[in-house]
Amino acid sequence: MGSSTRPARVPPPPAENYEAWLQRHQEELRDSRKKSFETPAGIPVETLYTPEHLQHEGWDYQRDVGYPGQAPYTRGFTPGGYRSQLWKMEMYAGFGSAEEANQRYRYLMSQGSTGGISIALDLPTQVGYDSDHPMARDEVGQIGVALTSLDDVERVFDGIPLEKVGHIFSTANAIGPIVCAWLIALYEKRGTPTGDCIVQLQNDPIKEYVARGTQFLPIEAAVKLSCDMIEFCRTAAPEWLPISVSGSHMKQAGATCVQEAAFTICNAIAYVETCLERGMKIDDFGHVLELHFCTEMDFFDEVAKYRATRKVWTKLVRERFGGTTERSQHFRLHAATSGRPLTAQQPLNNIARITLQALAQILGGCEQTRTASFDEALGIPTQEAARTSIRTNQIIGYESGIPDTVDPLGGSYFVEHLTLTYEREIEAIIRQVDAMGGALAAVHDGFYQRALAQGAYREACAIESGEQVVVGVNRFQSDEAQPVPTFKLDPGAAERQVAKLRAVRERRDAAEVQRTLARLREDCKAGVNVMPAVLAAVKAYATIGEIADVWRDAFGTYVPEAVRF
Repeated sequence: MGSSTRPARVPPPPAENYEAWLQRHQEELRDSRKKSFETPAGIPVETLYTPEHLQHEGWDYQRDVGYPGQAPYTRGFTPGGYRSQLWKMEMYAGFGSAEEANQRYRYLMSQGSTGGISIALDLPTQVGYDSDHPMARDEVGQIGVALTSLDDVERVFDGIPLEKVGHIFSTANAIGPIVCAWLIALYEKRGTPTGDCIVQLQNDPIKEYVARGTQFLPIEAAVKLSCDMIEFCRTAAPEWLPISVSGSHMKQAGATCVQEAAFTICNAIAYVETCLERGMKIDDFGHVLELHFCTEMDFFDEVAKYRATRKVWTKLVRERFGGTTERSQHFRLHAATSGRPLTAQQPLNNIARITLQALAQILGGCEQTRTASFDEALGIPTQEAARTSIRTNQIIGYESGIPDTVDPLGGSYFVEHLTLTYEREIEAIIRQVDAMGGALAAVHDGFYQRALAQGAYREACAIESGEQVVVGVNRFQSDEAQPVPTFKLDPGAAERQVAKLRAVRERRDAAEVQRTLARLREDCKAGVNVMPAVLAAVKAYATIGEIADVWRDAFGTYVPEAVRF
């Protein structure tokens, strides 16, 4: 039998451009697993990205990307990225009493958490109620540690040298000045210089009115108190980070990446411009501002968000706030992995979700990461789950090689396209909020609230229909229950907390407490910076409820406004 030979297959000639390539492969590309592809922000995603896309968008390497450590800081604020030091690995924790929280903080530090102590506060503390207030019943120590006075703060840090902690964080939004005063008083009692351990307080009440709900004062009063703290810290603790403007709660309430970044920046503008009106200069405090974000599951979306945010904010510092130094443009970029995508179903799957979120933060150039734990959908994280999250960061940092070069995704056609697109989308929303009169006007109008509600509704519909797949929830379900240990809170912790509070009231100087609260009331009415008076009250062991009640009397209380949908 004779052998037959087949002619060699001749490959088609190379496509001349992207459109020609699409045309050549249209039959193969027609069969897609989705009708359309787009980011959660609604930005279409092309089949492929090439240099042509960037050319059409007017992209310029020097102007839009540049080198690390140089404007526009797309690739990061430092020339070496993580080559000299890895990102700070923060674990957010707190539950029950100060003593129980103290034990968890010690454990996390022993396991290699480098982000210092990150304090989760219970709800009564966050809204300015003492643990024995009727409104605090059933909530004391439930989702964070209960702190009512300087005595509790001293217990939280018992046996923990501040100079070895390196960094302290707490939410402290509507109560920022009180938490700041607690820590200043603690440092003074310990004789620890403020520069030995950096304090970072969220101190961002604006987003509470639209996304989280721990507000209790009118928004104008809350912003005034927040800026009092920023101003006070410039002399009392110049190394501290007196505000961390947070988009994470807005993201978890339904914002897209673009909205999260834009709304956060708009809120930051409100705080900065209030400070500038007081005669402060951005060159004096720009470097101690922090923008805080949340990372979810659309990987490239998140990476581009962080790169675009650096571009937009540093441009604002130069062009809008009058910044003249590089230092004033170098805000701190902090990100938390989101608990929202974590599922109670098949909870071990959350380890993969957290890893991808942490990786997006790192590839986006964040300076500090806060990593959730795989069992957070079930309750307060167990020690094992918290340790696993620390190990996730350590594996990325020490085993993957990812931190060895700066901005390794820089130059990706897709990432650069998203970064440029997000920059323009963010700036468009800023102009829209400016036209409304700024962030406070946008809150009063319900602009933020409508956007978040619409986003949450769209996502809920997409999950319900199956268009958005959540593994283990609407696809790939399993009837097998995974035995995951859950944290059990000591049922006696609340009673012990109330007993300690009574003991503090009995042994303090009651006359001194009343004198300091009277001074605070006078300063509130006079419109001066309240921080010195708050600090005096804290040192006298006035409780958080007593101080917050003075604010309620002086400024009034928050009354919800109707929002047009």
